[in-house]
Amino acid sequence: MSAALGLAGAAVVVAAAARRAPVGRRPLPRPAPPAAPGRGALDRLGAPLARRLGVPTTAGTARLLAAGLLGGLVLVPLAAPVGVALPAGAAVRAVLQARRRRRDADRAVLQTLPDAVDLLLLATVAGTGLALAQGAVAAKVPGPVGVALRRAEDLASRGTPRADALVASLGPLGERAAALGHVLADHLRYGTPLAPELDRLGLELRLHRRRRAEEEARRVPVRLLAPLVACTLPAFAVLTVVPLLVASLQRLPA
Repeated sequence: MSAALGLAGAAVVVAAAARRAPVGRRPLPRPAPPAAPGRGALDRLGAPLARRLGVPTTAGTARLLAAGLLGGLVLVPLAAPVGVALPAGAAVRAVLQARRRRRDADRAVLQTLPDAVDLLLLATVAGTGLALAQGAVAAKVPGPVGVALRRAEDLASRGTPRADALVASLGPLGERAAALGHVLADHLRYGTPLAPELDRLGLELRLHRRRRAEEEARRVPVRLLAPLVACTLPAFAVLTVVPLLVASLQRLPA
């Protein structure tokens, strides 16, 4: 009887040991997934202010506006003019930064959109379909235009009609990019000839880019006027007027 109980106890111990995984083969614990970046208090406070000012609600803009507002509230009891000027300065800086970003984006679109149209025309004339040409051109064109074409390709791969994806992606870049989106969409929807429309649109875009370049070239002398005056006039005064004044003062009778 005791022998039977001993054998049963040994079997239970062996079974428990078999169920337990060896120490050397224990699976490593999986790393916890990184937490999604949350919005801080400054971002939550500055986002409504950015929307009121009509500027993009980016993290940097929201934090700038929130920091200016909080700093103004702290400084108002101590120095009212500084407390009022601080949030006003933050708002002006946010608006200027938004205008600068918008201007840079428009300039990038103006520079790269004619090249994108020419590449699409070249691919079309070579017999490449729009679905293949779009991905190839998106990989070659930098800036916002390439990003918009890649976004349209991504939307099309997820099931969105390619015509709608092109119009939705190119539309926010301006009326000329939207015109390209509608040309491509009409080709996909109604089968309109693509090469003549791309040729006409490319010619218009190249002429517009040339006119803008000529305007920028005419503005160069005006922009150089202030640095030239600020740097040339002091040097001219030091080299010509100051020696004459020193010589005249030396010749005066004591």
